[in-house]
Amino acid sequence: MLEFIKYQIINASQASIVFFLVFMILLCAAGLYGIFRFFHRYRMIADTPTSKIRSAHQGFVELEGQGRLMQGEPVISPLSKKKCLWYRFKIEKRVKEYDIGPRNNFSLSNSNWETVNSGVSDNLFLLLDETGACVVDPEGASITPSFSKTWYGSQAFEVTDSTSADGVLVMASSAVNNRYRYTEQRIDIDDYLYILGRFKSLGGRREAVDKSGEVRDLLAKWKKMPQLLLARFDENDDGEIDIREWQKVMAAAEQKVEKNLTERLVNQEIHTISKPVDSRRPFIISVQDQDDIIQKYRHFSIGSLIGFFLSGTLFFWVLGIRLAN
Repeated sequence: MLEFIKYQIINASQASIVFFLVFMILLCAAGLYGIFRFFHRYRMIADTPTSKIRSAHQGFVELEGQGRLMQGEPVISPLSKKKCLWYRFKIEKRVKEYDIGPRNNFSLSNSNWETVNSGVSDNLFLLLDETGACVVDPEGASITPSFSKTWYGSQAFEVTDSTSADGVLVMASSAVNNRYRYTEQRIDIDDYLYILGRFKSLGGRREAVDKSGEVRDLLAKWKKMPQLLLARFDENDDGEIDIREWQKVMAAAEQKVEKNLTERLVNQEIHTISKPVDSRRPFIISVQDQDDIIQKYRHFSIGSLIGFFLSGTLFFWVLGIRLAN
């Protein structure tokens, strides 16, 4: 068998060998990337202790608890019309390409799916444990949902209770008119969640106060509204803010910031978790158990390592055979 493969390599065209070697290089690069990415996540999750919301430190933390909706308008998935914490959906249309035969007859040459609509929710939701509640901002997170289904229909928005993702899936081959494919992922209410991300507390006495920075931000915001600034502070109506008037602008900004800080410090403390500022740190939201997540990334890193060595070995083996002949 090995001799047969060598014979095929020796007699293969130059273009085929080049294509194979380039493909192996890409696989090797993908394996190397996977090794660092998945092993890094594996160690991050394994080495980060689980915190309680009330006592969590400010910064990169790991939390576990139940997901709940915040007060206000509920989050409803566009396809299955279910209340949820988070959703992602996609609607695709089957596009067929035909070839014209010698007798002007048409034959199907290719069929693929083209996305006609898609979206992902960015609504905030709550994570609750026995010590408190934390506001979750899912934007930018690597999310493992509790619900993920694909089904088919004949219209772009044919989504009813009978054809929802919670119903029986209809395979594309079972009906001629199934020209659309729907995909939906959800995190449902009360799902038990694992979250790894940037924890920050707002309000209360734990919030770091940068009064001068907030004053600068407010002044920069006011400068973008020159007409309002002139209407409020241009006392001599000359169409400009002079030095004396600008001192009053600064005093007004400091007074407003002081008021806002006082209100925030006396209000109840609000905990949040979101995407870390440091891009090297992952932001993970998962319905899986922590041990399962650790095992998943460990297996991914091992698989990437195997792929890296296999693709590298094949590259040098094929290259050596060709150079020797």
